[in-house]
Amino acid sequence: MKNLLRIVIIIFTFSILISCDENENDLNEDFKIEYGSVCGWCAGEEFITVTSSQIEYYRNIPCGDKKGTKQKSRKISTSEWNEIISSFDHSKFKKLDYNTCNVCADGCDEIIRITENNNIHEIRYSVSDEIEEVKKLRQILSVLLENMREKG
Repeated sequence: MKNLLRIVIIIFTFSILISCDENENDLNEDFKIEYGSVCGWCAGEEFITVTSSQIEYYRNIPCGDKKGTKQKSRKISTSEWNEIISSFDHSKFKKLDYNTCNVCADGCDEIIRITENNNIHEIRYSVSDEIEEVKKLRQILSVLLENMREKG
């Protein structure tokens, strides 16, 4: 009887660990970060979308010599994803309230948009703004955007 109880406890513990791991993976798939800029006139827009599995790059310039759309993607490593996620406090991010509209006067707005389980929170700010809560995140995403831009 004692052996049966031990086996049941081990199976129960094992199934709890497995279900926690599955929930964590589900959360990662429903969590995405978009970063980039939107500019007025012919400058267009440029973004990366980062999930736990990949980085997607998108650029659209509506007119002028560089007119056109470019899209590409690459897989993201677990260490890259962990560095991004650990670079900011998501609960603090959701409380940030920045909503400039430089693009309304042909300027540029930088944007960080985080979607989690279909809930979206976005901050839109001037490129020159220093926002302490997302400083490290912004640095990491800026490097990723630049790398995606340069790779053909």
